[in-house]
Amino acid sequence: VNLDLTKHLTPLGYHFAPDPSSQQVCTIDGNVGNNSGGPHCLAYGVTNAHILAIEVVLADSEIVTLGGLDAEPSGYDLRGVFIGGEGMLGITTKVAVRITPNPPSVRTLLLSFDTPRDAAATVSAVIAAGIVPAAMEVMDQGITIAVENYVNVGYPRDAGAVLLAEVDGLPDGVDIDAQRISDIGRQHGATDVRQAASDEERTLLWKGRKTAFGAVAQIAPNYYLHDTVVPRSKLADTLEEVYRIADEHDLAVVNVFHAGDGNLHPLLLFNGQEPGIYDRVHAAGAKIVEASLAAGGVLS
Repeated sequence: VNLDLTKHLTPLGYHFAPDPSSQQVCTIDGNVGNNSGGPHCLAYGVTNAHILAIEVVLADSEIVTLGGLDAEPSGYDLRGVFIGGEGMLGITTKVAVRITPNPPSVRTLLLSFDTPRDAAATVSAVIAAGIVPAAMEVMDQGITIAVENYVNVGYPRDAGAVLLAEVDGLPDGVDIDAQRISDIGRQHGATDVRQAASDEERTLLWKGRKTAFGAVAQIAPNYYLHDTVVPRSKLADTLEEVYRIADEHDLAVVNVFHAGDGNLHPLLLFNGQEPGIYDRVHAAGAKIVEASLAAGGVLS
């Protein structure tokens, strides 16, 4: 399991950088199959950047090794072709992962906003300022309340949206970037900026973000998740279109997403026992995908 690997490595001064939201239960092989990302892929890249070699059983039962432990394996990058193949190209039996040194310093900020638009605008402004945080995650009010009810880690229930931003690296640089993000947030309407005071508090804030999908069960018994990427400059407009589409189809929607790279995760909430509900849910889902593509985005 992904989190087990990082727990094993942390005392040794390392970690496995890809950290999908399902980190507590997803496996390394699953990460390989889906080329998974996660909050920290903004700075560190998705799974493909952290896999050196894979032992694979092909459809004809031949066992092959793709990639290698050399810094620059020669020949075609068949390892890269296999990663993200969702199991269609073969069965993974061994994986050699690239481990990442733990950063000397980390700062985790929680910024509160009146609207998701303000949070999205802050994300764009941070990147435009030349800052590339380790992670930037946004949750709207609906999912923030559900998360706080579920894990009770201190998220503000009255905020229209929250931005979880993390910077890491050398202490002086981290302090400067954390202050710059705070200033940019306030310039874009942040009503409160809080910095995790300890590793324990930081861990709790991330636990809240990574249990968001589970927390949805408090609101509705079923959800339909979408996963698209749009240009950061179109985040705010696309979010408003997602809310409009949900209203048009008489559905509730909550948003939690990897804001730093424009990766949206709208969750359409519903009760599967309601007659005809799936027609509305699928129609709304199709409209959300179309809106993302129209904004210059792609399916992820």
